[in-house]
Amino acid sequence: MFTFTTLVGASSASLTTFASQSLLTFDQNIKVLIDVGWDELMTPSLLDELERLTSSIDLILLTHATLSHIGAYAYACKKFPGFESIPVYATLPVINMARVVTIDAYSTAWFSLPVEEQDSTYAIEPLLPSNIDALFDKVHPLKYSQQLQLTGKLNSLSVTPTNAGHTLGGTVWRLTYGQEDVIYATDWNHAVERHLNSSSLLTSRDHISRPTALICSARPGSGIRKREELLVSAIMRGLDRGGSVILPMQTAGRALEMCHFLDAHWTENNISVPLYFVSRTANRTMAYARSMLEWMSPSIVREWEEKGTLPFAFQSLKMVTTLDEIPSEDKDKNKVILTSGASLEWGLSKEIFVEMCEDEKNVILFTQEAEKDTLSGEALAQWRMLGESTASDGLRFERISLRMEVEIRKTVALEGEELESFLATLKARQHLTDKQTAMELKNRNILEQEDTESESSSEEEEEATEQDEKEDLGILILTQDNDIYDYDVRSSKNLRNRMFPFVPRRAKRDQYGEIIRAEDFVRAEEKDDDDRRRDSGPENGYGENGSGSLETNIGKKRKWTDDVEEEKSSSQTPFKTVTEKCDIDVKSEVVYLDYEGLVDMRSMQMILSQIHPRKLILISGVLSQADELADGLRDTGIQDIYIPSTGKIVNASVDTNAYEVIISHELARELQWQKAGTSEYTIARIKGKLFLESTKDTSKTDDGTAVAEGEGTKDVTHTDTDAKKGDEKGDDQNLPSSEQENGGNIDEDQQQRKKEISLTVLNSRAELAIASSNVTPMFVGDVRLAELRRRLIAGGHHTEFRGEGVLLCDKAVVVRKMDDRNMLIEGGVGDTFYKVRSIVDSFLARIL
Repeated sequence: MFTFTTLVGASSASLTTFASQSLLTFDQNIKVLIDVGWDELMTPSLLDELERLTSSIDLILLTHATLSHIGAYAYACKKFPGFESIPVYATLPVINMARVVTIDAYSTAWFSLPVEEQDSTYAIEPLLPSNIDALFDKVHPLKYSQQLQLTGKLNSLSVTPTNAGHTLGGTVWRLTYGQEDVIYATDWNHAVERHLNSSSLLTSRDHISRPTALICSARPGSGIRKREELLVSAIMRGLDRGGSVILPMQTAGRALEMCHFLDAHWTENNISVPLYFVSRTANRTMAYARSMLEWMSPSIVREWEEKGTLPFAFQSLKMVTTLDEIPSEDKDKNKVILTSGASLEWGLSKEIFVEMCEDEKNVILFTQEAEKDTLSGEALAQWRMLGESTASDGLRFERISLRMEVEIRKTVALEGEELESFLATLKARQHLTDKQTAMELKNRNILEQEDTESESSSEEEEEATEQDEKEDLGILILTQDNDIYDYDVRSSKNLRNRMFPFVPRRAKRDQYGEIIRAEDFVRAEEKDDDDRRRDSGPENGYGENGSGSLETNIGKKRKWTDDVEEEKSSSQTPFKTVTEKCDIDVKSEVVYLDYEGLVDMRSMQMILSQIHPRKLILISGVLSQADELADGLRDTGIQDIYIPSTGKIVNASVDTNAYEVIISHELARELQWQKAGTSEYTIARIKGKLFLESTKDTSKTDDGTAVAEGEGTKDVTHTDTDAKKGDEKGDDQNLPSSEQENGGNIDEDQQQRKKEISLTVLNSRAELAIASSNVTPMFVGDVRLAELRRRLIAGGHHTEFRGEGVLLCDKAVVVRKMDDRNMLIEGGVGDTFYKVRSIVDSFLARIL
């Protein structure tokens, strides 16, 4: 049983939000939440359903490091009891980039204000950067194609991440539970970009074909060609008008692609116009990117190697974390500013927009769609209303007129009495936290020594435990006050406490032995040189603003974590959020160019038709786009397509249900078992009479068969079946489409009933005749052409692919995969033909 529910992010008539929250429910009431997204305005009411379901969620998976996919995670951990304890999995780039996105977005969010100024229903204490870091430290990292086999209640669920493109570490999730094979692919890109590989929907080692359900975003990209040339053309035309160009963008999503491209273009063409990336977490974003090159396209790594430059160490682009860091001589010049916050609702983009939007010479260049109620959404809506005609190069500049009152939230460093009061409060909280931590450590007996060194008897341990319980503080006295250092151990009978508490540092070991830290063996003169370089040069020996070349840094020791720690310390400076309101009169020109990195509509239809899922669920985007995509896919043979609304339950279970048949050990030994190709399953054919019953209580007979009790026989069939599985059409096939979408309105308790099969012998000739009629050989297994080619080469055959699904062997025999169930071997009768057929047969179990 598999059902899907869109909590936030269903297709709608207008583009109200990009936020994504999806709930996948499997048998045994296993609930998997994919993405904890939030809208750009961070509307708290969008999370009401998530709060209600928190106690029932078993697992959380994250797909992209954008606000629409991870924006509400830290807030939910802080606000919803129990949410923080739910296990979360994501790729390493998503975890790291999600930190900087969350810190940047939350710095000016409505809940960054003092509690008394927030809505009392949703108010929380402001989240510090250290709190956000601690929350994302708990997320478990996974690699692409790493199959995660869960334990406990989730032991039957398998989760595998694959590449989605679009953003660094973006993930397409594959979830397998029994016969259910579910693919979750939202915001993906089939094209290779400068720093990103293409999506693995068609290129992964575990080729995704014919899943039972595919959940896909219905929001396509424009698919325009030569978009880099158009981007440069738009920027240069804006500069030629005598003003500056502002490019709002995602903090760590598309910012890496844009920064790398524009810096390379500026450097190659010696452009003197200042180029800035303005974000509170700019340095930390690039530091994380430098540490994750293995997640990027190999072409960009080769480019850095050929040029002899360091990754994301920009030569023309300057990174600043506040507007005050822009030099005074550049403030009055024409410049290009890339700023975080594509919606102009958070980050520094809103401040920059308010400051520069009233100048008629300036240009605001939007590179992605915007939500309806945001500042970007209103500007783009007016841009579309002004006309549909475009220039010959596809760009249309429109001067918009927009008068409105905006609210700006700024962060101001604490000073004087406010700073002292904050530090005192922080110290009191830390003191309480330390006390609680120390109590937990005491309860866990952290001072216990190795068993081989302990000479105390069990009686002494029990007496010592009683004595420890009588002590009010014990070792906690060391944490109570900085002026107290006394610790009385005279009355302690536990040998481990007869000296001043000391926990020896234990050497860390791995499978090769004790771990060696290379820095412990650095010569003294090298350490001195490193210290001098760090003190004299900005950012560990790089040039100004982090730029530098490999030639100027040869022999210099550099750690990417230095940049991260520096950014952490700067971002944790005590500050407060203040609100300002002002009236603006937007007179700047606006131009839109899609640079979001999403698959276009035509390519999406082609790829989804090749994957050919049994059931397709379309989410996100505008309803008209989803309908267009669904109509095009129905022509390719995909008939079960759902476009659910928010909160609607879609029953996307596989059309056949598998039932377990329990047989005795004596019978199992008499069966002729065959291995199903390269899989772990063995199969045998058995003829008998099946009694299908639905019950909660089962008991076993002496011969090992399961017999249901309490509800009687529901169905009796005479059939030919596997000893492992039997199939029956699901009950939902005769339901109306509306009821199927709601899961047939089946009671949840009834869905969880176990269906047991009792297998008995055939007692009459009539039953034997029915079971023996129309018996044909059955082939079970999966023949993958790549694996087949490997085996043929190992057998001394020459093979090559000729078109899709066609393998030519020794230029005489052709193996053609017609579909998932049929394979054709063509060629003249001879040794080669029979050898190839024999190897193909080795993939299959032949059941007679």
